[in-house]
Amino acid sequence: MSITKIPKYGKAVADFVVNKFKPKQKTTGTGAINSVKPKVNKDSAHKIELKKIPGRVQRIHAPMLESSDKTLAAWRQVNQKLSGEKKTKSGISKGKDLKK
Repeated sequence: MSITKIPKYGKAVADFVVNKFKPKQKTTGTGAINSVKPKVNKDSAHKIELKKIPGRVQRIHAPMLESSDKTLAAWRQVNQKLSGEKKTKSGISKGKDLKK
């Protein structure tokens, strides 16, 4: 006896199998799930503040470092010119440009 030969039982069996393996609803009701604020204790708040420090330091000192990088590159370019090497943007001689 197959499912196709007995139509009245075939549909019931097919519906039962489909409903058995269908994913179940995980929430009840129609309301949306509200966001939950994390519990922050004193220790975790301190860890968060420690993680923010490197970014603050970088934002404070980045302009000074950029100007010093430009100055150092210009100084290296002058040294390249004095030594007769090809002047590069970074001021660092490339291997292909070195005199042999």
